Amino acid sequence: MKINGLAVFCLIGGNLMGADTAPAPAYPPYAMPNTVCRVLPRTAPDRIYELLISLPDSFAKHPERKYPVILVADGYWEFATVASLAGGLSYGKSIPESIVVGLSYAGENVNYNKLRAQDLESGIWRGMSVEDDHSERFLDMIETQALPLLERDYRADPGHRYLVGASGGADFALLVMLSKPQLFQGYVADSPFPLGFWNIERDFAASGRTVDGRVSISSSENEWTEYRKWIPMFYERMKRDGIVKGGVVYRETPGVRHTAGVSEAFMRGLMYVMEPLAPEKGVATDQFAELPGKRSFMVSFWIPKTAASSEAAASARRDHEAFMARLVAEKRAVVEHLDSASVPDSAGALVVDAGSRAEVVAMVFEDPAVKAKMVEFEVLGE
Repeated sequence: MKINGLAVFCLIGGNLMGADTAPAPAYPPYAMPNTVCRVLPRTAPDRIYELLISLPDSFAKHPERKYPVILVADGYWEFATVASLAGGLSYGKSIPESIVVGLSYAGENVNYNKLRAQDLESGIWRGMSVEDDHSERFLDMIETQALPLLERDYRADPGHRYLVGASGGADFALLVMLSKPQLFQGYVADSPFPLGFWNIERDFAASGRTVDGRVSISSSENEWTEYRKWIPMFYERMKRDGIVKGGVVYRETPGVRHTAGVSEAFMRGLMYVMEPLAPEKGVATDQFAELPGKRSFMVSFWIPKTAASSEAAASARRDHEAFMARLVAEKRAVVEHLDSASVPDSAGALVVDAGSRAEVVAMVFEDPAVKAKMVEFEVLGE
């Protein structure tokens, strides 16, 4: 099996001086780490699909693990954004490590606007001819080719799939939700245009079918007025009909226009739909956790600009740094930070858990350099 690396090219500097100017030197392209590109067998004469795949950092180290998979409509535009968001969210333990997959098209000079309109929206906008309606075939490609490949070659967990899209991609996410609701366990739809969904949703509710997973819908505060007003109405419609059993939320991204808020919308949406899988919840406690009955204080030290000789100042700094190291070794302080290399007068900082400020001050005055007034300090914290 041949796997090609996914490269993101950075074009630096243009030739503005005319044909006689020497060309800019060539630089290697930037490739996103832990990514591959898989081209799928042709399913239509005018398009070849490809999957842009971002693998978790632990993928190679844990061949026994399966991972949730996040599918991104409009992957040629949104893949890098969602891959970055998923990395940050997993680092913050809001979601588990996940495989992010951008749904894209292979080839040169691809007309993304035309193809995406046929694949993502034509099932809703019936003004297109039947020949141009590819939405069902696009969904079939996802179900019969993309997902099996991800599960076979990359250990994607079939029980934890999530579909993310904005604008036309959001329309497609809602269309999938109302046609094959069990195919994914969560749907994130930012700035859809739901006018074409009223009868689809009505028929879905009348059939007694439900969506077991979670759904996040969002819009931008400064959308076109006529566009924006239908999105919360559709959200209320789904709530009224009770078709989403896993939970449904609506959010408005302030201060932005259509799709300009996708980063925030996708981040909040993924946090919501994947919340049942979150490794941790609430305030982080893995570092800097205060002890029972204690409060956290920071002590900032500096060397005053006095008339002391350089030899005396150097000796005082050595005594002070030895004192700080002893506090850390004795676990009376939890963090030692020496930053004299960047701030010449700095003598570092300590983080101390104590019952009161007075306890911290008393401890600091054990420092021989402080007692000799060669080092000054400030206690920060309440």
